[in-house]
Amino acid sequence: MSGIQLSDALISDVKQVIQKYDNTAGDDMVAVQYMAASIGYFMSALPEGQFDKKQVMSQLADFTFQVFDQMESEKQPKEEAFGVWKPNS
Repeated sequence: MSGIQLSDALISDVKQVIQKYDNTAGDDMVAVQYMAASIGYFMSALPEGQFDKKQVMSQLADFTFQVFDQMESEKQPKEEAFGVWKPNS
């Protein structure tokens, strides 16, 4: 799964495609439900016997949390940016 390129533009494009089929997907929570459900739908459609689908689904859930945690941590301001330095008198 290394090498994938996520971007705001990609996510926006995916959301727009979903909205073509359901205009309520303009609501981010509806769109994200479609995205999550599409993983289950796609995995279910894959041929049997190639791998343990439930194990892969679990790994994908873990991967989703890793991406979420990374994106959230990038939003956090760095501690060095806090406060104002004043010289000692």
